[in-house]
Amino acid sequence: MDKTTPAYWQAIKPKSIITISDAQGIQDSMRRGLGVRGIDYAVSSIVQCDHCQGLSTHLIFTLEDTEQDAYLVAKMVDDSVDLFLYFEPSGFTAGSRPELLNQGMHWLFQAPANPDDFDPAELRYTTSISQTKPASGGDPSVELLYALKGQGELQCHHSETPVRAGLPARMLATLVEYHCDQPNDNPEFLILEVGEERSSRSFVRFFLGCALAPTEVDVLGV
Repeated sequence: MDKTTPAYWQAIKPKSIITISDAQGIQDSMRRGLGVRGIDYAVSSIVQCDHCQGLSTHLIFTLEDTEQDAYLVAKMVDDSVDLFLYFEPSGFTAGSRPELLNQGMHWLFQAPANPDDFDPAELRYTTSISQTKPASGGDPSVELLYALKGQGELQCHHSETPVRAGLPARMLATLVEYHCDQPNDNPEFLILEVGEERSSRSFVRFFLGCALAPTEVDVLGV
């Protein structure tokens, strides 16, 4: 089956084995003493986010790992597929919108019309995120700017396989994608907010990562 088609990624099931062999994955494999090869991951769950107006579908595969779980995202628009590998960065704590605001993360959202009286659920996400790349190897620290991608905030129907106990089978999600044009190992930034329908409660997670070529991903049995 052709890895450049949506059907390939839609055929993947939980417990499948996915091998990631990009440059960072090979370096990680060598560091672990596994040789010059990719890292094998087992798929523990699959989230599907279908845009409410049919613009796109995102499949988010949770890849189990002994050190840090990774997340393979297949973004499908019409017949095209873009692949990304993400992890949850330590500098961002997941939580609800009120929790994030209480932690001082007002910069995550565009300023409300009245800063003294607003509903957190109605805030729109910022159009750019600035992050500091730490100094390394004699190079000074650098401010990296992640800009909102052209599609803006994507409102989606959210489902997960297997379904999590105690949660509805179908929920709503907001996907927000950013990209950094500066030289950077992880130029992709993703926000995923998930909540129940007809509810103002939601949970926000953050992901940092990079794009992958189809040749850098292999799936056992597909």
